[in-house]
Amino acid sequence: MRRIAWLSLIALAVVIAITSLPNRKVHAQTSTGTVNLGQNGFTCVVAVSTATTIQAVGGSCVAPTNTALRLYITDVEFGSSAAGGTAADSFPTLKTGTGGTCGTGTAVVWQAMITANGQIEATFTTPIQLPKASELCWIMTTAGSKTLQVHGFMAQ
Repeated sequence: MRRIAWLSLIALAVVIAITSLPNRKVHAQTSTGTVNLGQNGFTCVVAVSTATTIQAVGGSCVAPTNTALRLYITDVEFGSSAAGGTAADSFPTLKTGTGGTCGTGTAVVWQAMITANGQIEATFTTPIQLPKASELCWIMTTAGSKTLQVHGFMAQ
């Protein structure tokens, strides 16, 4: 009983020590220099169980309302029950553009092939830089269950 009490006290001390640490400034290297991430990090998650036509990722991945800002993608995680095909848009693809579903100024920013019941985890040493005030969209026209997670930050 005494041992459990000591372990509980030690665990409590560790939690207090961790939560009282000062906030660290997080930085990322971009083509235009070092960016302080601060509170501008984002994670966007999408899950569907059908063939996907191009659609906006949404959530924190919408086009920044401040036209001086852009999204920087640092990580992409994609899983699918269906194998990607070789035709355009039948494999996981991230696009950028404007118009609600990247209908204007559409450009491919990332794509990969995937096997059935496969998963892709991509981490970028140099983040993918989207144009200012652009939204992030995705497509994979092959039918099947799919999940997409995009991580990154918003900066100038």
